[in-house]
Amino acid sequence: MDIPETLAQLRKLPELASEEADPLARAKLIGEILAGLGEVEAALKEVRQPAVADLRAQGHTVRALAAELGLSPARIDQISKGKRA
Repeated sequence: MDIPETLAQLRKLPELASEEADPLARAKLIGEILAGLGEVEAALKEVRQPAVADLRAQGHTVRALAAELGLSPARIDQISKGKRA
C-alpha cells in the first residue's frame, strides 16, 4: 500500500469507529486510535526533522522552505533545530 492509499484508509477511521454501536466500546476504540496516531505523529516528526535540517544545511532558506512546506518560517526554524512545539 502506498502513502496516498494509507492516508485514504486513515481518513475512514472516524466513520468506521462511529459504526461501533456500544458507546463505551466506541470511546475505548477511539482512544486506542488516537494513541496510535499520536505515536505515528511523533515518529513522523522524527523523520521530518533531519530532512529539514539537511535542506537548511544545503542552503535552503527558512522562508523558502516555509513556503514550500506550508509552515511558518518560525516553525521551520524550530524543526531544523529539533525543537518541539
